[in-house]
Amino acid sequence: MIREHDPDESVRTSYRQADMVLRVYDQSIGFARPDMSDPFSISATNPQTGEVVISTVESGGTIRIGRSRENDLPAKWDRGISRIHACAQHCGHELRVSCLESGRGPLIVDAEKSREAALQAGDEFQIGKTSFQVESVDPSSTINEESDLDEFSVSSADLANYEFGDAQKQIRLLCDLPDQLARADSDAELANMVCGILLNAIPEATAVAAMHYTEGGVSELVSSDPDTPCTLLPDTMRVQTRAEYNGQFRPSRRLVGRAFRTGESTIHIWGVRDESGQFTLTDSLNWAFNVPIPGHASVGWCLYVAGAGGKAGAICVTKEMLESDIRFTQLLAKFTGATHSIRQLQQTQTQLASFLSPKVVESLTTTNSAELLTPSERDITVLFCDVRGFSRKSEQHQDNLLYLLDCVKEALGAMTHGILGFDGAIADFQGDAALGFWGWPVSLEEGPLPACRAALDIQRVFAEPRNSEGLLDGFSIGLGIAHGRAVAGQIGTRQQAKVGVFGPVVNQGARIEGLTRHFDVSICIDEQTSRFVREEMETTEGRVRRLARLRPKGMDTPIEVSELLPPVSHSDVTDRNILAYESALDAVIAGDWTQARTMLAKLPVDGAVTFLNEKLSQLGDVPPASWDGAFAMTSK
Repeated sequence: MIREHDPDESVRTSYRQADMVLRVYDQSIGFARPDMSDPFSISATNPQTGEVVISTVESGGTIRIGRSRENDLPAKWDRGISRIHACAQHCGHELRVSCLESGRGPLIVDAEKSREAALQAGDEFQIGKTSFQVESVDPSSTINEESDLDEFSVSSADLANYEFGDAQKQIRLLCDLPDQLARADSDAELANMVCGILLNAIPEATAVAAMHYTEGGVSELVSSDPDTPCTLLPDTMRVQTRAEYNGQFRPSRRLVGRAFRTGESTIHIWGVRDESGQFTLTDSLNWAFNVPIPGHASVGWCLYVAGAGGKAGAICVTKEMLESDIRFTQLLAKFTGATHSIRQLQQTQTQLASFLSPKVVESLTTTNSAELLTPSERDITVLFCDVRGFSRKSEQHQDNLLYLLDCVKEALGAMTHGILGFDGAIADFQGDAALGFWGWPVSLEEGPLPACRAALDIQRVFAEPRNSEGLLDGFSIGLGIAHGRAVAGQIGTRQQAKVGVFGPVVNQGARIEGLTRHFDVSICIDEQTSRFVREEMETTEGRVRRLARLRPKGMDTPIEVSELLPPVSHSDVTDRNILAYESALDAVIAGDWTQARTMLAKLPVDGAVTFLNEKLSQLGDVPPASWDGAFAMTSK
């Protein structure tokens, strides 16, 4: 049975609909779910080609049936079946099959049309023109577990000396393979595609399967006694058989376990031995081989091929007869493993791209990502971004929450664009606020300057004039930057972890962002960042103005806070005003408040000037006896 997460919302909706249908039905008939019994298998037969697709429904499990390739049981040949048509749920000793809302046509059971049916082993139902057979699977039994069998392991080195079985056909299939595998959008679809290729490439094969066992399942198979039947079923199994095969295909867990245990392709041959010691054909399958799919992304995956005779219809089967086809299967397994790895890498890059810049993603995917993700201490710059005006906008649009959500998304998008655009990483979103950081996994070559450029870019977006209907209308931004030592990497618990930063610099960055409200400015930065801007940043990019020495609430050590300003061409604060303000600030710090008042009176009134005047007034224009140049803040 295939259990996999599907990002398509319609698929998730279909799962929810399936569960609701079954629960409502249970309640309506007073059904109490009995103890779980053996798994069921459902096979679908293509009426034109005889192709058979089989899926297993574990005890208590549910599978999807439909025409699209991402279903657990895809009948892609039948246009009379909807994309996601029905679900089948194992309910005790019966299989409950229910049409979903997306399933246009009914089920047909015993010539009667219905939207749901309770079926037993041996029953049959039809959707569109396709027949589905229900069988019971005894998990304690396995095919091909006869005591009289030969078992061989074949290494890749051994197979290198063998030619392909049907060289011309199989090489042609291998040439087309990359394009075919690239079209598979999911592991389920990839497994089904590989089964079709194997059945096409190996004429002697009667049934093929692509299977996946969980990490725990592989451990159980590897550690189990080969002579004791194992009841473990694969987490994922795709099966295709020849049209003329009427048996119940159950891969040998002993064979699969041996292949996983050795890491090599493994062959089983059984039947009736003749005088030469060879096995001759019985009335069922009499050989099988299993090939593990290599690669870190494919742990637990394997390809299983079984047949009922030798080459060209021979009734005797030998190990040598199978090795050429195993070689092809091994190559197919390598292609499949590489495709798995590429898909996993692409998924990782897609997920990381939401929080990390392309430069950071490249570092994680081209080097030892496990080592990089391990938390380590390094120089880090943090940038706190907080949207202002959200409460007022919430009140104005309380009857249109979807519009309000779009506004927040637009604001967060502007922050994200600025942070990622200058090679930062996003550690967290909290409501209408975001935390970005620099220095991991790429070291800071320019110190905090990339964070400063990101802050100026975000400030510019929020400062742009816009009409009253714009999503950012009524919003402003507060940004705080701090630079220092911190721990960065994958931080969290065993159950949940994320990429983030930890250390005093993070708390300081949050405090500095809060100070933007007191000074009525957009960007506040700490002393280290200010030093970098003065020494390294061109004035055509940004400028800095020292604002005050402060002792933030809850902190004993004073800090110097500065304002990061855009170039003079994009600001009302001139370079002359900056020099005059900083001279007044020096007088304040020195305790010459009379001179400071005189100097402040000559400056254009803004938030910074107002802040200093208010602080001087609160202290009666007389420095306290313990004055050290820093104002104590009573609020954050």
